[in-house]
Amino acid sequence: MSETKKNPDELGALWIKTSGRGDYMTGTINGQAVVCFKNDKKAAGSKQPDWRVMKPKPRTETPQDQREPITDQDVPF
Repeated sequence: MSETKKNPDELGALWIKTSGRGDYMTGTINGQAVVCFKNDKKAAGSKQPDWRVMKPKPRTETPQDQREPITDQDVPF
């Protein structure tokens, strides 16, 4: 295998993803996880940025033991 040399000017990498709310990017910059959202509030000719780079918020899920149990009343037949 040939080893690829990393470009010393590279700060990180981003991947484009699509959700119901539109396109966004995820990746890392200097080892920091980031998420980038298009600035949909930008007015034409404005000096606001086109994309906003943020730290991702951790996903929170309800632990399995704290979820409502499914009963016979929940099943529609």
